[in-house]
Amino acid sequence: MGDRNRSGVRAVKRRGKKILVIDFRYCDKDGRERRHRRDASVQMMTAARAEAETLRRRALETGSVDPKPAAPTFEVFVREQFVPLIMPTYTAATRERYLRVLWKEGVVRVLGAKRVTEIGAREFRALDAEVRGRGVNPRQHLILVRRVIKTAHEFGVIERMPVLPSVPRQPRKLPGAPSREVIDQCLRGARGWLRTSIALAYFATQRNGEVRATRVMDVDFAGNCLKIRHAFSDTEFSTPKGKDERAIPMSPPLRAILEESVKGKRPTDFVVVDEQGRTPSRQRLYKEFIALQRRLGIVPAWSFHALRHSFGTHAVRGGANIEAIRELMGHEDLETTALYLHAAHADKVSVIEALDGQLAGNSVPSTSLLH
Repeated sequence: MGDRNRSGVRAVKRRGKKILVIDFRYCDKDGRERRHRRDASVQMMTAARAEAETLRRRALETGSVDPKPAAPTFEVFVREQFVPLIMPTYTAATRERYLRVLWKEGVVRVLGAKRVTEIGAREFRALDAEVRGRGVNPRQHLILVRRVIKTAHEFGVIERMPVLPSVPRQPRKLPGAPSREVIDQCLRGARGWLRTSIALAYFATQRNGEVRATRVMDVDFAGNCLKIRHAFSDTEFSTPKGKDERAIPMSPPLRAILEESVKGKRPTDFVVVDEQGRTPSRQRLYKEFIALQRRLGIVPAWSFHALRHSFGTHAVRGGANIEAIRELMGHEDLETTALYLHAAHADKVSVIEALDGQLAGNSVPSTSLLH
């Protein structure tokens, strides 16, 4: 070979017949020298040299002369790689939601037969249109497809990440919040584990899953502090939403309720348990809270999560430090906490009334403001 075989093709005699052989050396992925030798597919020098050039280029780029296998379809990649390798990194609730979006809400039906290398802006828009056509917000569908394609790129299945349209940002809604009077009414009307749950959600800023995951050992009466260490995601015991633990000073009402709730329980026992000693499900906690409000004549009925919104709203309205509120509520950034800076309707009315008072005391008639 060497200088006599720069093209990677040489002629040999075999049984008295000239045969064109592709013959060259290359380095594999591990840097080891390899030799590739085989008869040319087409026994014409021009075609043999073209074939040798293609194989040498492939060996240089990939460390192998083997043709790259066809990329898997979207459905095959999801089933064989994304679900077993990536899904376990999500919380149980997120896994359940993503599996539903994939198979029950149309993502696999729309994109499943396409190879992951074929999915680009056109396919992304087609999914967007199909989901919207059913009157469904496609945000979760599009986010999930992005993550699947990004994973395929990270795994080397896709050489280049395609340019996909941006996912529309979810508009932030001002959090609704029941008044302190409504919360006090619920605390007076509730009994047992439901009363404890309401107190934990409002006074300790706990989410539904955090309320149900609170254990006796998390309550530090000596330090007058409640530590939020875990949360239930669906039925799976996990870390809180922000991943970080947080400590909440106990207010007198919360402390009194917790002192009653932990009596006779071991450190590892859950604080919130029903009459059979079981932790209530997410849905049961929500439904029991709604049923309580209906019995008490509270209209409209608030969601259980609204109790946490009340903490943020009331704390901001009381002049508390916004960074301290962020830490207590376990928000990852101040942008989320800043939603509680919104003025409630009553606050806006008071501003208008104050303005009207100023105008009433002015010697210039208010109608002059129109000219």
